[in-house]
Amino acid sequence: MQRSYTAEIAAPGRKVPVRACDFESSPVFLFPSVGEYPVYDEAAYEAMIKDERRMGAYAEAVRRYAPGRTVVDIGTGQDAVWALAAARAGARHVWAVEVIPKSARIARANIERAGFADRITVVEGLSTEIELPEPVEMCISEIIGTLGGSEGAGSVLRDARKRLVKPDGVFIPHRSATTAVALDLDGASLGQPLGFPAMVFRYVEEVFAAVGRPFDLRVVLEGVQDNPKVRERSYLSGPAEVEPLEFNGDLDPEGVDGAELTFTGEGNFSGLALGMRLWVAEDDEPIDSLVQSSSWTPVYAPLSEKGLPVRPGDRFEFDFTTTLSDDGVHPDYALTGELHRADGPAVPLSWSSTHHGDGLRATPFYRSLFPGP
Repeated sequence: MQRSYTAEIAAPGRKVPVRACDFESSPVFLFPSVGEYPVYDEAAYEAMIKDERRMGAYAEAVRRYAPGRTVVDIGTGQDAVWALAAARAGARHVWAVEVIPKSARIARANIERAGFADRITVVEGLSTEIELPEPVEMCISEIIGTLGGSEGAGSVLRDARKRLVKPDGVFIPHRSATTAVALDLDGASLGQPLGFPAMVFRYVEEVFAAVGRPFDLRVVLEGVQDNPKVRERSYLSGPAEVEPLEFNGDLDPEGVDGAELTFTGEGNFSGLALGMRLWVAEDDEPIDSLVQSSSWTPVYAPLSEKGLPVRPGDRFEFDFTTTLSDDGVHPDYALTGELHRADGPAVPLSWSSTHHGDGLRATPFYRSLFPGP
């Protein structure tokens, strides 16, 4: 099979051509960033459960803070993992909040089977719309996205701080930040056009169905974070942090953060790999999705179609803007900046990624990913 070819996927009311790739022969491939949409399935839950770094950090934090406290678990999922962990650790009562009806039904069955139906109450709905009998003393959530706030952690947990949790309540996780590193896309993919493997098509279709139309959805790079050789040939700078979210402090999900990347290697600068750092507890070492194997994977932010030649010492200065979309929960992201090179004028570059925008094929990258007539 060819490494790259054109296929078709279903979208509301139409078919959409898509750039596809052979999974077995592609060193790097694309996957839609699905956590922002109600498209979780068994495979997605299994990927999170198998993430030992993620699971271990959360388990230790829950064991430390849950005993004797009342708890709300936001986004408990079908397995109610952290609601059950909190109850087993000695929480007095846990409210497990889940918006997907099927997942809520399965969670209730799993909780009853485990013998904790008297101490865990499943509450079906959005955490921003439910009420609890009284404010709780601890909040657990796993709504950190491929970008720190992309699943709505900032707005959701700000609301929880105001309405569902006592003023001195503990939040797990403690802090997150979105991270950025300069990327040579051809270096990552060995010059092959990036696409979706056939096994990924259904996730793209489900995101389109959830939004109601095809659009330039956010994509992540599979095969980069856990492969040192791929990182070495594709990462052109060290990381910078933007979008800081302090869950145990003042939480503001909107803002503009300035950052600068200094190139440490020679290559063609095509865009940014955007990841996240997550401190599950205050004194933890952060989980870093740019360089550690994880169920979180780096988002690709395309900036140049063919790549701009850079050398060590060149700089990319940019502003990273986070605003809430019209649903009041999920962020829209925008980036504007300038590439400063020793041998030429500054080059303006920009990128934007909305949660459910109208644009399709708005940039060269997406015209390649969704080839038009």
